[in-house]
Parts: sequence; structure tokens; C-alpha cells
Amino acid sequence: MTTNFFQNIASLNVPGIWKIGITADEQGNIKITGLFNIHNNGTQAAKVVPPFLMSGTAEELDNCFFDTITKPIQETAGVFHNMEDYRKGLEKAKTMSKATSDKPAKSYSTSTGNTDHEMPDPKAEKKKAYDATMKTINGLSADCKYEEAIALLPAVEDYPEKETELKNLRTDLKRKKDQLTQIKLL
Repeated sequence: MTTNFFQNIASLNVPGIWKIGITADEQGNIKITGLFNIHNNGTQAAKVVPPFLMSGTAEELDNCFFDTITKPIQETAGVFHNMEDYRKGLEKAKTMSKATSDKPAKSYSTSTGNTDHEMPDPKAEKKKAYDATMKTINGLSADCKYEEAIALLPAVEDYPEKETELKNLRTDLKRKKDQLTQIKLL
């Protein structure tokens, strides 16, 4: 007996963990319970996504199984990947924030000897604006508003020291936008 079941799973192009239970009764009816998750999913989302359930005769399931599960599985994988990317980004932001807050604050005073007023540090202001923009972008990304997040990305010319970070973020946002577009097309 030859089957193409596993080739069909591979053709879905959604790497992850499949848990499939099959129950057959005396009348020849089959009940399938399936659950899909991605590798190393650190989010709690997997615990609230219900399993898919299908039942019917062997012939009915042979005819409709993959047609029925393809779109939901791809959507689930997209959501899990986006949530995992968000979780990793959040952890990185927390680490970076902690490293920044551990540094002692610098204060600048005027050169006229008047110490009553501090001069604003242009670098600190620029960093503050950058951080606020990145926070907004992260919020938009978490809401799957990738087009808006891409539009808000600062120009590399304005922040040459952040060139790698900005290029990586732009690439990541475009990838997520394309994934979301593909999911919507299905």
C-alpha cells in the first residue's frame, strides 16, 4: 500500500509539531483529532488553540482531509510565528532596556558657570525620539499592522549607528507583512 499523506503534510510548508489521534469504530467511521504547534513555542497561545476535529468514512476523509485543514493550519502557523517573533523581540527589548538603565545618567551644564540650568543633550533627545518611534513600531507590529510600522521606520541616514538594526527590522517587518498577505489570500 502506498500513500502520499506525509508528502501532503510536507507540501503545506508549515514546520511544526503535529499531534494526530485517529479513532475508528465498528461501523467504519473514523474520527480524527489534530493539534498543531510550532517548535519551541514559548507563548501561551498554543494552550488556547483548540484541536481540529473531523469525522466520516475513510473515503470521505481521504477526499477532504487536506482541503479542510490547509488554511486553518497555515493561519495557526502564521499566528504562532508572529507571536514567537514578538516574544523574542520583547525579551530583547527588556534586556536592552535593562542594559541602558544600568548606565549612569550624564548631565550637562552651561559653560557660563551658571549651574541652575542644564543644557539639553542633542544625542539624548535623538535617542529618546528613536526609542519612542521603535516603541510605536513594536506596537504596530504586535497588532499585525506591518505596512504602518514600515512607514514609521527611521531613515538609516538619520541613525547611521543603528544601520544594522534598522535594516534587520525592515526585513523582518516585510517578511511578516508578506506572511500575513499569504495567509489572507488563502
